[in-house]
Amino acid sequence: MLLSFAAHGQFYKHKYNTKKPSEADKFEKTQWWLGFKAGANLTEPNVSQQYYGFSPVNYQASDLDKDYDSWDKLGGQAGLEITFYHQGFSFSFQPNYRRQSFSYSNTYQWLSSENSANSIDLKYDYNHKLDYVELPLIIKYDILKGSKFRPFVQVGGYYATLTNANKEIEISGTDYASGNAGPFDNQQLIIGANDLFIKSSVGILGGVGVAYDFWNIRLVFDASYKHGLNNIADQKNRYAENQLSGLGDALDDVQLNNLSFNFGALFPLRFISSEGHNAVR
Repeated sequence: MLLSFAAHGQFYKHKYNTKKPSEADKFEKTQWWLGFKAGANLTEPNVSQQYYGFSPVNYQASDLDKDYDSWDKLGGQAGLEITFYHQGFSFSFQPNYRRQSFSYSNTYQWLSSENSANSIDLKYDYNHKLDYVELPLIIKYDILKGSKFRPFVQVGGYYATLTNANKEIEISGTDYASGNAGPFDNQQLIIGANDLFIKSSVGILGGVGVAYDFWNIRLVFDASYKHGLNNIADQKNRYAENQLSGLGDALDDVQLNNLSFNFGALFPLRFISSEGHNAVR
């Protein structure tokens, strides 16, 4: 309240709005969410150095280079989301169990020294399936606040621990040397590959998403790009698997990038009133 003096010598009172925000107003700006998320992912291997199981004699080492496939093997993940929201910003911890796959292939040819028409072509397809317990920390920002439909952007990082790894090998080819040219039956092998990879994986991520509030449930869809920062190959055990060395295979130094798509349902942990069960938005 302020007193002022008018021209006729009278004092007038000027009132200003000094009303403080109510506890409900403050309460509605903060919320805890807990829910479940699941989805699919695709992986891109990023190779920094290639290694070979054979030593080239009369050909270039580059002839042994592997052909990598990107974004072609579907994986999946499922886990929890624990999120603290305050005035448009969300701080989220999303532990999950993730399987991701990457593959490469290599080809070899045997030629008879006496007759070049006699040859055997071989193709080896290698598919790696890696299971991780992943611990991401993510910051989200709502582009639209205070509405049921909320697009958002997100950035963060993750640490993951390897729990299991398998290497699937499919061998195919054509035999021109036996007198009855034609393909031979494919052979398939599955080899435990835990020792070929280090136990940890770290990286950064960024993505976009949208949330929709339905009653007291928040439905969320997001897409994230994850960039691996470390080489996941165990350099000490590169040639430790005799079965792979006999096939001429050695794991390269590789980092993994990943596209992840998730759908989730989150439930609020704070309510304005227990009688009406009105969740904070």
